[in-house]
Amino acid sequence: MSLFGEYPCINQTIAPSYISFTSAAISVPMCLFTIAGNLLVVLAIFVDPNKDLKSPFNYFVANLAISDLVVGFVVDPLSFAYHLSEGTSRKYPAPLAYIHMPYFISCTASVLSLAALTVDRFLAITSPLTYRTKLNPKRAGFVAAGIWAFSLSFPFVYFVTGYLTYAFVFAHTVIIFTFLVMLITYYKIFRVLKNQVKQWDSMDQTNVDNHAKRKAARWEQKVTKTFMIVLALFLACYLPSCISIYITNLCSACSCTFIHWVRDFHFLLILSNSGVNPFVYAWRFDNFRKAFVQLLYCKKCFWRRQAITVEFHTFPESTTTEITE
Repeated sequence: MSLFGEYPCINQTIAPSYISFTSAAISVPMCLFTIAGNLLVVLAIFVDPNKDLKSPFNYFVANLAISDLVVGFVVDPLSFAYHLSEGTSRKYPAPLAYIHMPYFISCTASVLSLAALTVDRFLAITSPLTYRTKLNPKRAGFVAAGIWAFSLSFPFVYFVTGYLTYAFVFAHTVIIFTFLVMLITYYKIFRVLKNQVKQWDSMDQTNVDNHAKRKAARWEQKVTKTFMIVLALFLACYLPSCISIYITNLCSACSCTFIHWVRDFHFLLILSNSGVNPFVYAWRFDNFRKAFVQLLYCKKCFWRRQAITVEFHTFPESTTTEITE
């Protein structure tokens, strides 16, 4: 039995227990980090304690975080249970489709959310004057709903083709489509950003309107650069995983132990991508950091502020005036 179906060498030997136990052990911290980080991102955007996170870009970020939460709540625990059963030579009690389906659903939603974020950055940089009308929150919501409708339906092809065929279909359609979208749009974005830098150099530094335009453009640049980091992490995880699919299924000279290592490396590498994005946002954006702090300490801070407010209001008016001055 294999986590991804019937590989040729799996019929000859089972995975060494140390490989299975290693994968099970890695799944535990990955699960905790993925749930904690992405839950904070989702709450920060939808609760928006500082009223500065409501934007189409952040709605797509939330969409990405929700797909990553599926990994943390469903796929990671099932991965731990599977590898633990494999390491103890016990039969996994549930069909492997219970792992495969949420895995493919979350991967599809993640990849398409990244494609949507890429288009968002393209519109924000190349059409800054019409960006808000072209991609308002309502349209962003429709796009997010479409992503989930496709992500929930397309993986059912798996039941017709089986894992091996579907893995190749997924790698050569969804992932390559997203990669091409990224490649084309970011080539155009870099050209526009280069021209913007030249325009800034020629602007009057003392003009208030020019200063505001420069500030807004710099913010869009920062958002775009942050997303580029997210994309780099995505490619660092998904490209080796796509290569692993070929190695696992086509390398007839590879030992079965090596195939098992590649199998688990492929699986865990994609899952690890779900846990890193929230830390990128916290590192790059002050508004996300402030929202995280508000969410983590809001109740304590709220009641402390309330107590201080009540205490000040109980003072005589003259005393209050003296303090405020």
